Amino acid sequence: MLGFSRLGFPAALMAGFLGTAAMGQEVPEGWHLQEEDMSGVNDLFLAWYEPGSGDVTVAVNCQEGYADVVLTIYVDGPAAAGAKPAAVVLEGAGTRFAFESEVSDYNGYSVGTITSFGPELTTLLRGGFVVSVDGEVLGEFGAKSGKGEIDRILEACPAG
Repeated sequence: MLGFSRLGFPAALMAGFLGTAAMGQEVPEGWHLQEEDMSGVNDLFLAWYEPGSGDVTVAVNCQEGYADVVLTIYVDGPAAAGAKPAAVVLEGAGTRFAFESEVSDYNGYSVGTITSFGPELTTLLRGGFVVSVDGEVLGEFGAKSGKGEIDRILEACPAG
């Protein structure tokens, strides 16, 4: 069984990212796409690396040719055990995508949903967006740093 990192990336793939940083190469900033052939299925992992820290705040992953997309937002831990589901909103240029999710703890706290690249999510990824969790702004995520990478994942995993 494969081990997975906090992004849901296979642990071996994340080790490659971390090894790159350890060898003195720069940690990615902004959007970065990684593709991995997993037994004949091409998995795509698009992650937002915070400038300066390299922390991943938002991740999108899917398998090429399939409509299901996992959207994960990394958050600080819940204030109390058994916290209510978090309300997550992505907004930008008059477009809004929202969901509720339990806060999970799997090597880091996150909220997430399974969706597809419908018109709202596609517009937000291509144009940039702000993420709010329970009404508090988590961060702003521009599209400039990974335009080609964003286009690649949108084309690979068509809306269902």
